[in-house]
Amino acid sequence: MQATQEYCIKKQQLSGTIMPYAYTVTLHHPSLPPNRRQTAEKQYRQVLEQALGGVDGVLRAWGAWQVAEHKQGSLSAETWRIARQWLIAADRARHTVLQDEMGSPDAYFEVQPV
Repeated sequence: MQATQEYCIKKQQLSGTIMPYAYTVTLHHPSLPPNRRQTAEKQYRQVLEQALGGVDGVLRAWGAWQVAEHKQGSLSAETWRIARQWLIAADRARHTVLQDEMGSPDAYFEVQPV
């Protein structure tokens, strides 16, 4: 079973209602112990949020990347710009978190909105 960290943030208020923002981060790494995997998932989330401006920025950039990855044809300049931010931030987060994990070229992080 893959260890998954789920982060629900309920801070932004709109019209007096608290709006939840949530996504999961799952590290797929065949040989990493569960406690190290959970720590890596938390660190990955923190690096992403720092790079992309918080939970909203992560979800926005991830969504743009999903559009870019699955859409055939051209993208708007804005969608491409945001999707590119995702690629850069996700790559940086992966390298930052897994820098000391030798022999993990197949390890990857999966991000999913809840």
